[in-house]
Amino acid sequence: MKRKSSIMVLLLMVLTVAALSGCGNGSNKAEGTGQATGTSTATDAPAGDKPYAGVVLRTISNPSNQEYFAKVNKEFQEKTGIEVQVDTVGNADVTPKLMNSFMSGGSTYDIFVMDVIDLPRFVMSGWVEPVDQWMTDDMKNEMLPFAKQALQYQGKYYGLPYASEYKSFVYNKTMLEKAGFSAPPKTWDDFIKYSQTLQEKGLVKYGSAWAWSQTEGLVCDFIAIASSMGGKLFDENGNPVFNSPENTAALQMMVDMIYKYKIVDPASIQYNETNVLDAMAAGDIAFELNWGLPLTPLNDSSKSKIVNQADVAPLPYTVSSATIAGPMAYAISSGSKNKEAAWEYIKFLNDVEGSKRQALEIGMFPGWKSVYEDPEVKAGVPGLDKILEQAEVAVNRPQIPWYNEWSSKFQVELQNALTQKKTPAEALADAFAETQKIQESNK
Repeated sequence: MKRKSSIMVLLLMVLTVAALSGCGNGSNKAEGTGQATGTSTATDAPAGDKPYAGVVLRTISNPSNQEYFAKVNKEFQEKTGIEVQVDTVGNADVTPKLMNSFMSGGSTYDIFVMDVIDLPRFVMSGWVEPVDQWMTDDMKNEMLPFAKQALQYQGKYYGLPYASEYKSFVYNKTMLEKAGFSAPPKTWDDFIKYSQTLQEKGLVKYGSAWAWSQTEGLVCDFIAIASSMGGKLFDENGNPVFNSPENTAALQMMVDMIYKYKIVDPASIQYNETNVLDAMAAGDIAFELNWGLPLTPLNDSSKSKIVNQADVAPLPYTVSSATIAGPMAYAISSGSKNKEAAWEYIKFLNDVEGSKRQALEIGMFPGWKSVYEDPEVKAGVPGLDKILEQAEVAVNRPQIPWYNEWSSKFQVELQNALTQKKTPAEALADAFAETQKIQESNK
């Protein structure tokens, strides 16, 4: 198979606005502190009663959340004897260094953070180690569906959930009450009606804004909307089906909301998620779909004009509610010489207890059901319980080894429809043809 190495390893997360990983999310999902040199090895430290005394693991990270991870790594070493050395580099240097490690056998870094869209390519390239031998049934049963799927490829598991983020539908409840609505819109017909009424009453110029610039964010929003209308992009065998009636209807609705109903700010075709959040915080729109916990910045009086006015609800739907997820995972390099110790580390960091701690201390989204239900987490992370309903219907982007190549082409065709250069049917038909070419070239 030809392997084209257009790969994004996104280690980014900001709790408030995640503008995605691939999905335009400018968040910083990262770890650790300090610089490391050499390869993973064992030191001459005495074993004592620590099962892995003397083992050294290496990982790579951008500078985000250094203090938290330095503290956790120290505790982990005290418990197990395993030292975790972190190669802390700028965001732009993470991927090249990780790729260099993979290309030279994968022994430079034992552990790394992996984005959901990268898993198929990494597996096909032999860069990531399966963890099925350590994964328990309790772990599998405890994971949220989208977080669990993000770890699986071709019947095997690769890592544990980390920063299991997704988009939430947000509405301005105060504006809706003024317009005569006592509840958020449930269907897309409701959404159009509500938006038109809000505009007619002069409460907003446009009902909503979206991150529909020619970026990964556009792909993410399209998948969410299409899923809510019964669409999917690929079948179970990885073949494209996105020129289906359901997907065509979804893209047509997006176009119509801009040009026919005029309820979406036309600037959306140039917006990213940060622009959308800013419009919501300014009170310019009544609805948004955004990453993370958007209620946090919207209730910050230093950033928002709509403090205590916003709330979260399921995304409107035609068939069933859905949203888009952008989960990450902590994974083990297939070239690591200390795989069992590496598993102990990612388990310490990201099992239920570790994820609970991350949620409370640095606001990371858990991939475990019980963490959402934990009373301490509910009290410590306001608003988290309100978006659990959306977590349970979140969908991931397609698991295809050539995802980045495909996405760049798909973004162009979606934009062609949104800018009316093509009809939605024409754009999706052309995207279908381009995808078939990509499939053929990667055989």
